[in-house]
Amino acid sequence: MKISGPGLQQIFSISFLLIIAFQSKVSSQQLTQTVKGCVVDADTEIPLPGATVVISGTEPLLGASADAEGFFRIEKVPLGRYDIRISFMGFEPAVITEVIVGSGKEVVVNAGLKESLLELEEVVVKAETDKKQPLNSMATLSARQINMEEARRFAGAFDDPARLVTSYAGVAAGNMNSNGIIVRGNAPKGVLWRLEGLEIANPSHFANLTTFGGGGISSLSAQMIDNSDFFTAAFPAEFGNALSGVFDLRLRSGNRDKREHAFQAGITGIDLSSEGPYKKGKPATYLFNYRYSTFGSIKPLLPENAGLITYQDLSFKTDFPTKKAGIFSLWGLGSTDNSGSRVEKKTAEWEYEEDRLENDSRTSMGALGLTHKLITGPKTILNSSLALSGSNLSSETGKMDLEETLHDQENIQNKAWNYNLSANLSHKFSARHSNRTGVTVNLLHYDMLIRYAPEFKDALQATTDERGNSELIQFYSQSRFDITERFTLNTGLHLRYFTLNGKYSPEPRLGLKYRITPGQAFNLGYGLHSRLEMLFVYLGQQQSPEGVVRPNTGLDLSKAHHFVLGYEKAIGENMNYRAEAYYQRLFSIPVEPGSSFSMINVDQEWFINQTLTNDGSGENYGLDLTLERFMNNGYYFVVSASLFNSTYVGGDDVVRDSRFNKSYVFNLLGGKEWKMGRTHKNNSIGLNGKFSINGGDRQTPVDTEATCLMREVVYDEARAVEEQKPAVFYLHFTLNYRKNKPDHASIWSFQILNALGAPEYFGYRFNYKTDSIDRDEQTIVIPNISYKIVF
Repeated sequence: MKISGPGLQQIFSISFLLIIAFQSKVSSQQLTQTVKGCVVDADTEIPLPGATVVISGTEPLLGASADAEGFFRIEKVPLGRYDIRISFMGFEPAVITEVIVGSGKEVVVNAGLKESLLELEEVVVKAETDKKQPLNSMATLSARQINMEEARRFAGAFDDPARLVTSYAGVAAGNMNSNGIIVRGNAPKGVLWRLEGLEIANPSHFANLTTFGGGGISSLSAQMIDNSDFFTAAFPAEFGNALSGVFDLRLRSGNRDKREHAFQAGITGIDLSSEGPYKKGKPATYLFNYRYSTFGSIKPLLPENAGLITYQDLSFKTDFPTKKAGIFSLWGLGSTDNSGSRVEKKTAEWEYEEDRLENDSRTSMGALGLTHKLITGPKTILNSSLALSGSNLSSETGKMDLEETLHDQENIQNKAWNYNLSANLSHKFSARHSNRTGVTVNLLHYDMLIRYAPEFKDALQATTDERGNSELIQFYSQSRFDITERFTLNTGLHLRYFTLNGKYSPEPRLGLKYRITPGQAFNLGYGLHSRLEMLFVYLGQQQSPEGVVRPNTGLDLSKAHHFVLGYEKAIGENMNYRAEAYYQRLFSIPVEPGSSFSMINVDQEWFINQTLTNDGSGENYGLDLTLERFMNNGYYFVVSASLFNSTYVGGDDVVRDSRFNKSYVFNLLGGKEWKMGRTHKNNSIGLNGKFSINGGDRQTPVDTEATCLMREVVYDEARAVEEQKPAVFYLHFTLNYRKNKPDHASIWSFQILNALGAPEYFGYRFNYKTDSIDRDEQTIVIPNISYKIVF
């Protein structure tokens, strides 16, 4: 597919004219806003009354002290972007960076402080360490805090946490039509998603349609997500069922003091949100967001067989604080998606196989949870949760013959839902020792019917036909020991038991940090991790003389040892350098004896019923480098590089490159903001860009002779994944204009993914017209122009 130059020029021109058109005369009034939030102990989440909060760069210096419940409020803060510095006697100071203060919406900043080992009479706030340290106090390395302001600002992020993290070292994008991510050479299906402390189904629209573990775009609006954590290796003990990465997402709470609203409309759809107290003066709050989107208006920029794509989602959170019984929160997320394609060409016009395919796909996911936080003592907090989450995928594919009769090819009906019960107790024994211990019970339910036609026009045969339930039970205990001011030890144990086959896994975790200076440290991490494969893998069925048998029910969990050595250095207050070398040894991987097949490479293969064993293995090793300048004086940048190698051993005992062995990923990301206005410069305009070079995935070469004979692509399995796809060069842009008024803010935004129209490679196709083999090359450009009002 080709993207015409004039089409892109029109998009740029319209965006520029719209921004200029809405720049009316700027009020000479100095606009201000309220900044507020809550300060707590990072280990126990217990409020810290009296904590001092200061907004750097304000004249005169603005600040406040936290009240008895840890809340603070600073009024009449001039609009702009600030660092917020927080301190409390006996605790290490913290800096919340790049906070944007605008009209229309109060700014909420919540922070956790770590108790200091030193006896301090006065804390001097000085930012000498990485300002993106994770929120989880048990994390040592390979972890980073993410926020949705970056997801809106960073080019290429497209308001999606999964796309956001592809700007960081160790993470590679799969391709433009999916937000599936490759973490240190691992398949996207190895990523764990948690929301409010509980595992949930992949929260993406069109989840698992293009790649297992990925989808089109996040089904969680950026309006809902609070600052959260992302991990790439050696996770703390509380995280189980993950091999490659972890998203530990948190939902915001609604404004406690006033009701606020936002509405956004763009060429991809609409977005509506509202938050505030149920009753003014009462502590109970609500927050909700609804989105409806369609890509119909940009269909000419999508692949020819994309069809009409629509999706919608609704998410909410309500908080009910009580005087003595703690805080109860009810939250939920739901999404539905539709996509498909039709045979639109006459038989004589068919060029490739997709020209004769029809598909209807419907996906949905949902989660509904109740969480409870209760302070049980001066240094102890109990968190408990109950949730229902699940997903549904229905996909039907037919293939038309020359008489224009449609024959069933594939039919996938995959439903899975879980009841999750979780509780953990966090206790601080002293300033040197904090512990978090918890248990999670997942009651797994499934209803699956997965069928395909072995040959064209054959009747559909089931590879999975099963409904039932099982349980996954997890227990963990982890402690942080601040042995000295310079030396920290994080250690823990995670235990897992899968009742379907009685398999269990004890998994030790270890993290060490040595601070050479206040802004320089060495880190060391180790973890044994495991993950369930998708349930249909265990339930695949075969026909035998005795009837239906399921040879894979007894498969063990896929496992990996993670080893990481890291170095980090703060270069002044606004720049940080990180380097991490890692080695991962994967083992107990399901493979097919005598074959190159391995679950390490599975990307989007539903029809698995061959007999598998846990004799496979793999290795990932590499180096991740990051130089980051945080937003200051109106500009920022991130330079990241990942050099890695990923190999596997299949059922034939041959060492090969894994499918996701891209070998290298380079990113250059940056942006500039300018204040605008005649007198007080209340408005701002920001330009952001990202340039990426990704090595190509590996693929199996085509068996030319068999392909020409069958007139459909046949791959040469004797040379599995020997070939590397060409490298891909991406250029993304984001342009934002924010106009602040006393009672609202208007935000114009233009985003474009793949501005250069770089092609992507998806394998090979047989050309019916020329009787030749063509490379499956597609160009996907995704633009969005939107207007948002916050009031």
